[in-house]
Amino acid sequence: MSLPTILRRLLMVVMSGAFSATAEEAKPVVTTRTDEAGRLLNEWFTAGTAAGHAGDYYDNRDAGHSPLDLAIFPLLRPLPYLDSQREQKKDYGPPGEIRPETVIGNASLSGPAVGGASIPRILTSTRDGLAFLRTQYLANQLYVFPEHQDHDAAGEGLSGYGDLYAVNSPYLIISQGSSGSDQPLLRAVAMTLASFRPEVKETLRRQKLLMPVVQQILRTSLRSVQNREDYLTATAHPSVFDAGLLDEEKMMRSAQAMTMQTLPPLFHLELVRESPAPRPGIDFFEGSGRDSESLADQGMVIARVIRGMEREREITVRVARVQEWAGRPLQIHWRVLRGDEASVTLTRSETAPEATIRVRWTNPGWTVPGPDRIDTRRIEIGVFADDGERYSPPCFITFYFLPNEQRRYDGQDRIAETDYRFPGAFTDITLTSTKPWRDLYHYDKSTGALTGWTREEESKPSMAFDAEGRLLEGGKALPVRYEVDPATHHLRQVPQ
Repeated sequence: MSLPTILRRLLMVVMSGAFSATAEEAKPVVTTRTDEAGRLLNEWFTAGTAAGHAGDYYDNRDAGHSPLDLAIFPLLRPLPYLDSQREQKKDYGPPGEIRPETVIGNASLSGPAVGGASIPRILTSTRDGLAFLRTQYLANQLYVFPEHQDHDAAGEGLSGYGDLYAVNSPYLIISQGSSGSDQPLLRAVAMTLASFRPEVKETLRRQKLLMPVVQQILRTSLRSVQNREDYLTATAHPSVFDAGLLDEEKMMRSAQAMTMQTLPPLFHLELVRESPAPRPGIDFFEGSGRDSESLADQGMVIARVIRGMEREREITVRVARVQEWAGRPLQIHWRVLRGDEASVTLTRSETAPEATIRVRWTNPGWTVPGPDRIDTRRIEIGVFADDGERYSPPCFITFYFLPNEQRRYDGQDRIAETDYRFPGAFTDITLTSTKPWRDLYHYDKSTGALTGWTREEESKPSMAFDAEGRLLEGGKALPVRYEVDPATHHLRQVPQ
């Protein structure tokens, strides 16, 4: 072999090695983390078993106050906004539109508990807010927000007000704490999204079920969930997540292990029927826009704010739109997660995948099990599908008792008194108004029918109302409209 031939071949070998090294160096990584979790994820990605962040976007909605460090996730792209959208603050505060992209995001913003609220409390306290969150959740979008002051222990020497959330929802993730507390959860979700197998992630993305599966992984992987039965308790489904309970590597391994045959079952809830709706101005008193107890009637949440004075509520809910990937038979579990179990009667249908839930008013203020001993005013039923190996993401049926009411019922379960002005009354401005009065109810002695009530307000003459909510004054029965006084922010009755 001639020298030129030998040199050419040697040069080809050297160049081949150089090109290989350059290609290896240029090969993208999912994360620049060098810990065990980062090593695992990059190994899976290199082997082609992890999808990485292709098609995933990150949305920071607090002007960079608490941003996810995208240098750690070089394939995760920031959500694009036009300059005109930024000028209109479309990239700041609670999300206001459903995006076509797969998105994880955060906004480390909040108002105070008194006179304000965290973003999750605002969004979950209205029908429109919960409907938007449901649509967002089922469009491959999931956001993390801090609770700030909306989920802190109350009591002597403590500054919190307990659990102020009227609804528990899988539509978002709430972090325990204030600014920065969202970051560990956000990073864990990013690592989990990247860990799915490509074909699994693409199927979930296409069917708009990616985030429900992420929620199931988060909850089954909590360090506090020690066994399978724990998933059917409040332990796995807190209102607010403590970052100290995260097991990021377990979340990643769960996502990586999922195949099309081992995905968790999924379903929706539908309202079948319920007790007659209470009448505003007669059965309860609120300003414009708060004329119903209903916050959500379908999706992964059925939610009610107890406003009317009837002692009991009954609601029938059905499991619908079931997705079971491998055709296994499913068992549906209905579990009381929060509240006084003695005040809840749950009757399952023998002929349909539905249950009737009867909730009885008892003095609210229940302690949620756990190290923080948070008090809640929410009765909560979790609904879960079980294929024998894994549980579904959670669905919730919730009943919230307003914290500015003290009620007394008589021996016949009729409302006798409602006091809205008691010491320590907390007015949740997202759900109700300050009512500076006490109502005493009257009944016909022979028929037992409601005849009306007397309203007592400090430094004012008492007022009489008939059973239709009309003010009795000067021999007349005057219809009444309720509105918030702009000067005092108290609810007031305005005779018509």
